[in-house]
Amino acid sequence: MVPRYKRITEALKKYNIDVNILDCDGQIYELVPGWLEGGINCMFPIEAAHTDPVKLRKEHGKDILLLGGVNKLQLAKGKAAIDQELERLHPLVEKGGYIPTVDHRVPPDVSFENYLYYVEKKRRFCNQRKKLQKIKSLTPASAKQFGNPYDIRV
Repeated sequence: MVPRYKRITEALKKYNIDVNILDCDGQIYELVPGWLEGGINCMFPIEAAHTDPVKLRKEHGKDILLLGGVNKLQLAKGKAAIDQELERLHPLVEKGGYIPTVDHRVPPDVSFENYLYYVEKKRRFCNQRKKLQKIKSLTPASAKQFGNPYDIRV
């Protein structure tokens, strides 16, 4: 697949497209070198259950851009677990080239309160300037207008 990826990513470079995202589920350690060789430089979603984004960054440095890697199971365990999970990922955020997110969806056993805490903590954690006023004004009932109340994008 590397030659095909390379052909596509080289064509994209002609149009100044230099971030090439690949949907990659599961454990991806052995696949990443080939993807990077083929010009695929951003992996999403990094599933925390199978792949550690900290390990990927250690192995591949700034050559790899990452989205995901937040262990979504920690969100159900409360604020201390959320803090610990985000602190684990803090070095990646500080170095850049990484956006912490849960893979796929937030599980239904995560309370709305924990979810809001996670979103606010992550916003501050990433030094984003977006406001969470819309989310803060929501209740679990009013959030249903967006579908799954835990699937609110910031």
